[in-house]
Formats: sequence, C-alpha cells, structure tokens
Amino acid sequence: MLAGMSSLVGQADDQWDLLITDVQLFTGEKVIRTTDVGVKDGIITHLGPQLGRQRRALQVVNGEGYTLLPGLVNTHVHAWFPLHLQQAAQAGVLTVCDMHGSAFARQLLGQFQDSVGYAHYYAAGSGATVPGGHGTQFGMLVPTIDSTTSARQFTLDRIAEGVDYIKILREPMRPTLSFEQIDTIIQTAHEYGVKAVAHVSRCADGVELARLGIDGLVHVWFDRAMTEEELAVFKEREDLFIVPTTLTNMRLLSFFEQQAEKPAEALDSLGLLNEIRRLYDAGVQVLAGTDPPNFGINHGSDLYEELILLAAAGIPAQECMAGATVESARYFGLAGPLPIQVGVAADFVLVKGDPLKSMEALRDLEGVWQKGQRIYPVRK
Repeated sequence: MLAGMSSLVGQADDQWDLLITDVQLFTGEKVIRTTDVGVKDGIITHLGPQLGRQRRALQVVNGEGYTLLPGLVNTHVHAWFPLHLQQAAQAGVLTVCDMHGSAFARQLLGQFQDSVGYAHYYAAGSGATVPGGHGTQFGMLVPTIDSTTSARQFTLDRIAEGVDYIKILREPMRPTLSFEQIDTIIQTAHEYGVKAVAHVSRCADGVELARLGIDGLVHVWFDRAMTEEELAVFKEREDLFIVPTTLTNMRLLSFFEQQAEKPAEALDSLGLLNEIRRLYDAGVQVLAGTDPPNFGINHGSDLYEELILLAAAGIPAQECMAGATVESARYFGLAGPLPIQVGVAADFVLVKGDPLKSMEALRDLEGVWQKGQRIYPVRK
C-alpha cells in the first residue's frame, strides 16, 4: 500500500462512487503493476491493492488487463469552438494548449474551463507576429508588432489579457520577427513570470531561439539536421522543452511531395524522427502536441498517433506518456494534470493493454473519467 494510505483506507464511508480493481496504474511518474482505485465525490480517495471490496460501490470496473493513465495533454492545438474541447475530452485529452487564436475564441472557450465533458483550456491568445507574417493569413484580425506597437508593448498587452504563455511566430517563409524583437518578447515575458514558446520551421532559428532563452519550441524544424555545434546549444539548456508536432510535419512533407513544392532543403521522415531523438538524448524534454486542425488532424485521437511516432523516434514509452501528461503541466506551468494520487481530481483514462509496452494500445480506449464522471463512452 502506498505511504499515507492506511488511515484513508480504514475510513468508514458508506460507499465509493467508483471502484476500479486490479488495474495497472501509470501515475504520470511511475508504474504500479496492480492496484485498486477508489473515487468519491469526484476525488481519488483510496489507492492500494485489494481495497476493502466488501464495501459498496455505485460502479465497479474490473481493470485486469487494462492500464489507467492521467488525462492526456495536447500542448499544441488551435481550438475555435466548444465542440473542439468536447472532441478532445472524449478521446481522453483532458487538457489542451491553444497556440494562436482570436481573443473572442479565447474568451468563449475559457468559459468551459471547469465543465465536465470539455478539455481544460489554456491559451496564448494572439501569437507575436508582424504585418503579413505567419498567423495573419487565416482571415481573422490579429494584433501585430509594427510601427505603432513595439515587441515589449505587444507582450504587455497579452499579459494584461491574462494569457497563459506567450507564443512567438518565427517563420521566414513570410515577413517575420527579428531576433532582436524576439529577445525583447522573451525578456518581457520572463520579467512577468510568463513562459514564452515559439513556432519555428528552420533549424538555425531553433538554435538561435534556444540561445536567447526561449522556454519551448512548439514545432521541430524540417529543413536540415543539426550540426554537432548546434546540438551543443541544446545540451546547455536543462530547462528547454519541445513540442515536435511530428504528425503535422510529416503531413507537411508529404504535401510538399504531392504538390512538387518540396523545398530545396528538407528532411525525410526518418531524418525528422532522428532530430527528435537527438534532442531527447541532449536532455530536451519532449512533449506531445498535434497542431489541429491543420492537415485534417483532429482534436482527439490523433494525439495517440503523435505518441506512436515519438515512440518510433526512440523515446522510451514511459517518457512519452509522462510528456503527454504530468511533464506537460510542469513545463508549461499548468494547474494539471497532477500525478494520480489520493486527494486529486479523478481525471483519468483507461485503455486496454499496456501502452508502456506498445503505444498502439492507446487506440483501444475503454473509458474516460473527469471529476469522477464517466464521459466516454457516452451513456445513452
């Protein structure tokens, strides 16, 4: 039995709302091969092997042959409607990080933050860009850094709006921010205790932003492989994370091939996976994100495909799952998900099989609970 559990297990509550028995548990930090999980009033109240099963439970789930995981996190989405948050939650993606959107969408979706059946929503608001730059081409009015708004003022405006982090758009295929402007954004964000993350598509840009102190990169580049000297820059950054959006980049490269528009310099799929593995080996934390709805990627189950690709890159399965759960919360500074333990909200995912042995097991989703309520499968 876990430390600190004996007094809880001995309490004489009338019944549990939910009891999951004999399940393999990945807490987000470690694996417990066989345990029971008791839930009451939306909170995990008991955790340990062979709990007092003579007690009543409104719902009992036999977890033998299944794995229980914290709610997943998609750290790179573009959500516009409440339906997107519902689609995510139905797939066990109980937290999303929006990486560029309208102020209206952020205000609308923020209203669903504590609603059962909707993913927890965090957002950057408008990404930092320049007139005509990446992020301005989607038909919505976005503030830009220009002759009337400095990089510092743009950042202060987003912080005043209450954003959860600052998103920087460095994309040289269009007009783009200078490194001097980016440095100002990063320093201003850090001055106010806000993290700064960045879109990149070129290796040299990723390296330079790492030098400038960016907290995270929310794409991996696709033009070329790092030199050993460039890799050394990442090795020096113990606090850096990356959201490779591997699925998006692979579909982008496929699109280039189909349109005969492949850039003169571009990685293939194996090269892309190898860059991710090199960053992981250098100590960069790899998190999971898919960039929906780009290239038809959905807000829910396509996160499983991203995790399968990260495992194919050579990242150990347990590290992949940590990066899609509690490590995402830690590196982004989010309220959750927390490791599965007594006293936290009963937000978790049950899958058939063992994703720590084969990531494909994620595709066999058995159930999703939020605040102790089963939201998948939907009860008719």
